[in-house]
Amino acid sequence: MRMPLAKTRNFPLPVSESVPLGLSENTTCLMDCEAAEILQGIQDHMVELSADAEIKIPISFDRGLIYAKRGEGYTDPHTVRKILEPLQRLGVSDGEICLIANVCPESVEEVFALLPSFKKLKKAEILKEALKKALDELAKQKTSV
Repeated sequence: MRMPLAKTRNFPLPVSESVPLGLSENTTCLMDCEAAEILQGIQDHMVELSADAEIKIPISFDRGLIYAKRGEGYTDPHTVRKILEPLQRLGVSDGEICLIANVCPESVEEVFALLPSFKKLKKAEILKEALKKALDELAKQKTSV
């Protein structure tokens, strides 16, 4: 039996319904490992940046860096992106690719539970095979915790 989705503030909507449709064209979704790499680059230049009165680093910067580095991650964001990008040809959006990378699922079933809209895709069976291959490759990229 399917339960109707609550559309109140107390219950989150599925990803596909909660993402605003009016994102600007220059919006880019980042995986946590990509964000961590960018923020670490800023952190590495913090001494030079803090000397410039024009640049204001928000107090929340350190929290953002810690958040992006949390939990299980991957050793190389560029490799992770390269592994997951072929899924776009099967109808997977950039935001969904980032979600898969950020959650680090261990199985195709876990991905389909996380993103139930995948079951409705015309190429769902082909997507399952591609996801299996991608998840196997991603497992090799995980950092040891």
